[in-house]
Order: sequence, then C-alpha cells, then structure tokens
Amino acid sequence: MLEAVDEMLRRCLLVAGCFLLAQAPAFAADAKQGKAIAERWCSGCHVVGHEQKSASNDQAPTFASLAARADFNTDRLAFLLLKPHPNMPQLSLGRSEIVDLAEYILTLK
Repeated sequence: MLEAVDEMLRRCLLVAGCFLLAQAPAFAADAKQGKAIAERWCSGCHVVGHEQKSASNDQAPTFASLAARADFNTDRLAFLLLKPHPNMPQLSLGRSEIVDLAEYILTLK
C-alpha cells in the first residue's frame, strides 16, 4: 500500500516537473515588451533608446548609461522602482514587466 502511494507521488511530481519545464519559455524576459514599456512610461524623462535624441529631464540617466553600469540587473531595477527618487512618478509595474524592462535596458549595452 505504501509503495503504491509512493509510486503515485513520484508520477505526480514527474508530471508537475514536465509541466513546469514546458512553461519555462513563457517566463523568459521579453526585451521587445520592455521597449514598449520604456517608451510608454519612461521616455518622457529618460532617453530610452538610441533613436531618441533627448528627453525633458536632462538629469535623468539614459537607459544606455544604466545598461553600462556593472551593478545593473533586474533586482537593482526592481529596487529602484520600489524606492523611486523624488522626481520619479510611482509606477505600478508587475514583476514580469520589470524583468522585461531590465532585459530591454540590457540590450542597450
């Protein structure tokens, strides 16, 4: 009886593991979506791409300069968005949007 339960548990874990592996590409960062977020929410103050010549706030760092920082990563961006500086509006981006935005910024290296 215990062996049958153990075997059923192993099969359930195997099925769950296969499901999670199949879903892995859905969790991948999307730089294209990140660019759309940057253009919509960030381009008013930041230069968000090579094609943008200027922004209204010359004190805001360009996204290319953020990408060039050795300490820039998704976690750093998430922290910056949770604790924004005074001139930055409070954004309500989800974790996947932050990951996408960070992925886009990293393409500007």
